[in-house]
Amino acid sequence: MAKKLIIQVAPFGSNTLHENTPNLPNLGKRTPYLPITPKEVAEEALRSYNAGATLCHIHARDPIHMLATPDIKVWGEVVARIREKCPIVIEAGGGIGAWVDTKTWQIIAASEEQKLALLDIKPEPDMLTLNMGTFDMSIGKYGFSTFSNTPPFQRKVIQGIKERGWGMELEIWDISHLYNTLALCEEGIMDQNDVFHIDYPLGVSGGQPATAKQLMYISEEGKKMFPNSKWQALGIGKDEFPMITMAMLLGADSVRVGLEDNIYISHGELAKSNAELVEKAVRIARELDFEIATVEEAREMLHLKKK
Repeated sequence: MAKKLIIQVAPFGSNTLHENTPNLPNLGKRTPYLPITPKEVAEEALRSYNAGATLCHIHARDPIHMLATPDIKVWGEVVARIREKCPIVIEAGGGIGAWVDTKTWQIIAASEEQKLALLDIKPEPDMLTLNMGTFDMSIGKYGFSTFSNTPPFQRKVIQGIKERGWGMELEIWDISHLYNTLALCEEGIMDQNDVFHIDYPLGVSGGQPATAKQLMYISEEGKKMFPNSKWQALGIGKDEFPMITMAMLLGADSVRVGLEDNIYISHGELAKSNAELVEKAVRIARELDFEIATVEEAREMLHLKKK
């Protein structure tokens, strides 16, 4: 029987820029196809769902500056509009993301209070991500942003997720983050034998490199530590499709694509939608004899509540 594979789509993230984003010439890659408003994100989610995606990783943006926002009303509207369009599983990006203050040109990282507020999104998402360690992410000419994720903060988020019955995706940016997770299990905050959804981002400046050797090493360590975990990988920019292909070959349960991570469908050619990126991931998966998981199958694989 063919192995089931979840395709996750990340429609817009926090650092990719729309071509009309004002006053930020060198923050990140620009594309005219990036969704910004909740309505546009929902339309992209629907197109991606029809292309084969069954899990949608969301962020929220201020419609005026087109940059990331911690405003949970906007996050809630994104969830609500996607729910109206299709049954795709919705996962909120718990790191929120960094943005630039257009008055001071200082990088602003979301505070712990702002990230904890995501536990109060209404309507509720199905899942929330949690970064399993503190790391520095380089952001264009503006330097870097320190994404602080301390053990006390992680404990609060994990407790909140458990109380709400949501799923949880653990973001592992380097090998130490696996050991941070193991330490929380040894404390009794989590059970080492639970079904975790572990995500390995590769190619982010300040995180782990996008190499086959790194993915082989860290995914094997994750399997040994958390034998019942489900896992996925993502690659940034030109590394998106090589890394998800490598992940499939290594037996991943899920892979992620989307304009949050990469704006090109092939060298020098902009993807005109997230659905194009999903369609390419689906083609690769089918060539490798994977069967694309349905929403119902994805919920079962990730031990999520049924809708």
